[in-house]
Amino acid sequence: MKLKSFLFILMLLCLGIGTLPIEAKVTNAKNNKSPSAQLKLKGIPLSCYVSVGEPSAGEGPIILGQEFTSQYWADVSLAYADAGVFNQAIQLVKRMTHDLIPQQTKVSIATKLTEKKQYNRAIQLVQSIDNKSGSTEKARGLAVIARQHAKAGNKQQADRVFLQALRYARSLKRELQQFPLTYIAIEYAAANRYKEALQLANSIKDESSNSMALSGIAVEYAMAGNFNKGIQLAQTIKDEYYKSKAFESIASQATVTQLTQLEKLALSISDDVYKAPALAAIALRYINLGQIEPTKNLQKTIVAIDSGGSAYYKLPGAYARKQRFDDAIELVNQMQPNSWQDMARSDVILEYARNKQYDQAQNLINAITSQSSQNKAIKALAQGYAELGEYTRASETLKTVQPENNLEAPANRQHSISLVECAAKSVATSK
Repeated sequence: MKLKSFLFILMLLCLGIGTLPIEAKVTNAKNNKSPSAQLKLKGIPLSCYVSVGEPSAGEGPIILGQEFTSQYWADVSLAYADAGVFNQAIQLVKRMTHDLIPQQTKVSIATKLTEKKQYNRAIQLVQSIDNKSGSTEKARGLAVIARQHAKAGNKQQADRVFLQALRYARSLKRELQQFPLTYIAIEYAAANRYKEALQLANSIKDESSNSMALSGIAVEYAMAGNFNKGIQLAQTIKDEYYKSKAFESIASQATVTQLTQLEKLALSISDDVYKAPALAAIALRYINLGQIEPTKNLQKTIVAIDSGGSAYYKLPGAYARKQRFDDAIELVNQMQPNSWQDMARSDVILEYARNKQYDQAQNLINAITSQSSQNKAIKALAQGYAELGEYTRASETLKTVQPENNLEAPANRQHSISLVECAAKSVATSK
């Protein structure tokens, strides 16, 4: 399960977590300063993340520390890339010491480069990926560039780079070829070249890799408007984990009518471990479409089969974003006291803060008995203040965080405070 989750995350890479948690919200303030100087991540200028530096990773295995600090820089790097500030984005990759995160980040930056038609620079960045630790990411990066060429109507360039990706993948040892070929197959589908995608997917002998490829292709069918083909292909997937993942991604763009059909298919998944996430994704889409009654009906089933809440922890935040705070809190209270409940409750608190309902946020925090859970909630409220530019209140709020143990890295409270203090100075200087 863990390995599959990890591999699928590679396919759907997005921003990770930072020092001020919950959501990576990037803004660009309007004033006389240069645009890059005013870019913000979670309410904090990106320049502050660079000047303050990474937080302490705390005690524990070195590899976990490397992952923690590398993810910090990945968040900041990708925020710069999202804004088109590529020189800074690429420079920050050099600060990442984890084996995989720098390679993933390079692919994400390369994707942004191709969106700006900077294909040669994207190729150079992908080619710089280490062959030993990043062979899968290098193949994926080349395929992404090929897909972007195809979408831009550059057929010859797309053909050339797809061929380059295939040659590279097949130059690897046989046991290392499966996942690179999987990603190339998915990118063929994203380029609207389904024949090549399916041929390549079906040539992959490893059942898990084959299922992953078919899952990605099914999603691309649905995203391109061919919902029926997408779900038909998804139903042929033998591995229920990847079938569930296909349903999850398809649900994110489905209409209400399509969700009804998808719900029946998700309910047919035999393993509750895989059924619950698919149903939760459908429920999330229902909420986003304002369909509360079908959400409530489906929610009962999800809670019954997922006692831990790992599948549906995003639902309370979705309710809150629709101003349905009572529904959000009711669902949070049904969850077991664990990290999933902490994340769900923090999402609700953040939405309270974004709506300037600070008393309600504080009341929710006051009701928490666990110090660890309360600290996470306090940080969510602080992020809300920061996003609204209320840095003094954010700093005062963060000072109420109580250090727990060395694994939590007590110095990180001061790191978060330093970030908001830097933000306050940055705003004062710009006036």
